[in-house]
Amino acid sequence: MVTKVNWRDLVPNVAHETAIVWPILGPEGTESTSYGAAPLLGFNALTRHMIQPGKAGDYHVHFDREQVYYFTEGSGKMNIDEVIYDVKKGDAVCVPPTSYHHMINDTDEWLVHLIINGKHVSLDQQQKNKEIIAASNSHGSKQPIAHRNWLDGSPHISHGAALLWSVFAGKGAEGRSYNEAPVEGIKKITLHRLQPTVQTGTHSHANMEQVYFFTEGSGKMIVGDETVDVSEGDAVYGPANVQHGLINDSDGWLEHLIISADVD
Repeated sequence: MVTKVNWRDLVPNVAHETAIVWPILGPEGTESTSYGAAPLLGFNALTRHMIQPGKAGDYHVHFDREQVYYFTEGSGKMNIDEVIYDVKKGDAVCVPPTSYHHMINDTDEWLVHLIINGKHVSLDQQQKNKEIIAASNSHGSKQPIAHRNWLDGSPHISHGAALLWSVFAGKGAEGRSYNEAPVEGIKKITLHRLQPTVQTGTHSHANMEQVYFFTEGSGKMIVGDETVDVSEGDAVYGPANVQHGLINDSDGWLEHLIISADVD
């Protein structure tokens, strides 16, 4: 059966003092009550967060994983290691382990973002990161921070029909700057748009899982032998080595974020 979760079907919780959080997808083996589904093998979690106007989250740090913030609605500010970054819809920010961070909504609109938790670093690196955090005295490790909008890049054609923009590539990717290729806990993040009445061919990826998160429109997705309806707010899991593809049978564009991660 296809793993498909829409955030609207989940009961949220409150985290980091003010963020309303919908836990969409978690790692395989997680108790079923913790997330909408728990199929992930190559990265740790996908959650949706909302911060109401005039609120800010707590200033916190992670020693075991990087996080990518992808903003889907509104605008605001993000404090990372005492540096303020303006953020808006379509922006992505990669926060490395040992960097303190929190969200600030200084607008009159809701601020909505996805958080992609990368795969946990090794236990040895976790211990080193704890030592770095202890030495930083809450000032953070002052690492480079990648911050860009998907519109900063140029599109190309993917799978014969979809327009693809690279959001973030894997760290050290040939020909890419750190701002374009900072991630280590996942393989890559891309933004795709499929025009009305068009479909992609089916394909599969050896040793790589993917999560499709739909940000606009509606259509159908093929996963293995099944075809399911998809619409804005859906997250669909694409296991490694399983054929999948998209059909836009609507009158509007079908937009989706794809999170790709290597699996053993």
